[in-house]
Amino acid sequence: MWHIVVMGYLFVAVLFSAAQPSLARALIYFVFWVVLPMVLTAVIVRIRRRNRLMKQQEAAEGNGGMQP
Repeated sequence: MWHIVVMGYLFVAVLFSAAQPSLARALIYFVFWVVLPMVLTAVIVRIRRRNRLMKQQEAAEGNGGMQP
């Protein structure tokens, strides 16, 4: 579900940056409205996934190796 939201955001942000009158302004908008938010989102998703996997491994070790 969240993939649809990300694709919509990217579509709007790319079109918004492409509609700028100068190339420099378009690149600035592209970096600040597309690249940086997507990098931040990727980092957050990676950290949450890593923490969830670590928590599952700790729970499996505590239960004698059985998954909950």
